[in-house]
Amino acid sequence: MTARRFFVILILLSLSLLSVLFISNTVKAQTETEPADNFQLQAYLTEEQALSLVFPECDEILTDEFVMSPEEKSSLEKLLSRRSYEDGFRVYIGKKKGILQGYAIITEEIGKFHPFTFVVGVGTDGKISNVAVLVYRESRGGEIAKKRFLYQFMGKSFKNPIRINKDIINITGATMSVQCMCAGVRKVLAVVDEYYLSGKRNVSDLKVVSGNAVTSAKDKPIEEINKSQNAKNNETPPSLKGESGGLSEVKLLKQTRMIMGTFAEVTVYSNDEKTAGKAIEGALDEMGRMDRIMSNYKKDSELSRLNRNAVKAPVPCGAELLDVIEKSQYYSELSDGAFDITISPFVALWGFFDEKGHIPPNKEIDRLLPAVSYKNIVISKSVDPKKPSTVFLKNTQTQIDLGAIGKGYAVDKALEIIKNFGIDNACVNLGGNIYVLGASAGKNTWKIGVQHPRNKDEILGYLELKNEATATSGDYERFFEIKGKRYSHIINPKTGMPVNGIIAVTIVAPTGTEVDALSTSAFVLGPEKGLKLIKKIPNADALIAYEKDGGIMIDMTNGFENKFKKTNIEGENNVRWHVVAPNQQ
Repeated sequence: MTARRFFVILILLSLSLLSVLFISNTVKAQTETEPADNFQLQAYLTEEQALSLVFPECDEILTDEFVMSPEEKSSLEKLLSRRSYEDGFRVYIGKKKGILQGYAIITEEIGKFHPFTFVVGVGTDGKISNVAVLVYRESRGGEIAKKRFLYQFMGKSFKNPIRINKDIINITGATMSVQCMCAGVRKVLAVVDEYYLSGKRNVSDLKVVSGNAVTSAKDKPIEEINKSQNAKNNETPPSLKGESGGLSEVKLLKQTRMIMGTFAEVTVYSNDEKTAGKAIEGALDEMGRMDRIMSNYKKDSELSRLNRNAVKAPVPCGAELLDVIEKSQYYSELSDGAFDITISPFVALWGFFDEKGHIPPNKEIDRLLPAVSYKNIVISKSVDPKKPSTVFLKNTQTQIDLGAIGKGYAVDKALEIIKNFGIDNACVNLGGNIYVLGASAGKNTWKIGVQHPRNKDEILGYLELKNEATATSGDYERFFEIKGKRYSHIINPKTGMPVNGIIAVTIVAPTGTEVDALSTSAFVLGPEKGLKLIKKIPNADALIAYEKDGGIMIDMTNGFENKFKKTNIEGENNVRWHVVAPNQQ
């Protein structure tokens, strides 16, 4: 062999080896899993501290719950040139002596494996006034929380690129976190610029609120509200009192995340800030874990895997997913099929999954009718603890959608976490599925507002609840209109058609799972049959709003009336009330 041929062969072998190494590393990168030591919770600010940082001189902070319509969400995605996993934002508006000072949004972006939470403040000129990280959840990339990095965003507006190597200097070893922070900041700027600075969102008549809880401190400055909350109150439940008998040691702690495509908020009153903080984090993490199990949007969720494979053969099912499916079957039987978690094919057919609502042909509806039946779900319970139970879907087009029960179930799971930390007074809110434990500070109950179904800026009244759950299903949550007719995402499983005539159903019951499932069930059944269903459930009450004679008629049970304080005057806005006596139910 000549020396020349030897070197040629050697070079070819070297290139082959490099190719193998390159392919190996590429595959490794594509299938990279989270390191065992990656999760590391780093909490820098509470929500209250973050807002104080953004609005240091404001004497009033208001909130606007901006739930985007499909058109608004699509418009935002076009502005950002990326998909948005959020359906809305809680926008904080700071004022000083009644004059608007700026806006702030607390939001999240997913880093390499976990979400991090941060606040972006925007002035009335559309420029960033402050950026701060509230919580970072990974052991790497935490440098983005440092002031010297965040200072780069100050003064920038939506007109700026806000991109690495453009106007933002990267951090070595934290490129992904920097990219996500840039994307999140641009998202907030886009929302403020497109909907608030433009005047599309009217914030002139906002009320001072905290989540869904109605506060009597409508026109008081923050300092006065805090003083009143810390004053002695003879009605204060013993569990809220400090050693002195007052509220001086009790603190309000609250955190918000985006979970299941909506706002998840946990509020706790406690005199043990450290324990309360752990309880809140644990509750939010638990709801996030439920999302990873029950989501039909996440392709790697347990439910998505079940939907793909259970039409072929029985699929092993985890205990929690099996539990929520079994509970769903119970409510299906109880409601004579009005509640049905196999509704997914119809929801997709009407375009509610991809937010492209349209009226499908009748033949397509008829074709899918056999696929939509809870009786297509076959559960085989294992008596051997070493062998898993299985789920089989008898119809090849049957798919499970837990959207009508999953949030309530997640709230119940979060509540278990909170109780395990010894917390006595808390509120868990996942997209309007609410459980209140104990009472809010200085009160015997929590006050939960019930939204007016046709005027999002008004409430019909508020519920006074303690150790109970509540949820509302409404035709105003997700819908589209064609030729003036509204088509809601709540579909009758037996007809494949959106329910018509019912506007909203609010349920009060002992658990989040119950109120979530029953609100949908009663909505599909209608006022008469819906109230009969509620009568079958111990300690459950309902309010049902529906169209009648060109106006809104509201029926409610005696038990609901006892917990409900109306703010809407009889006849105002064409609303009429009717309390249904027990023998009428």
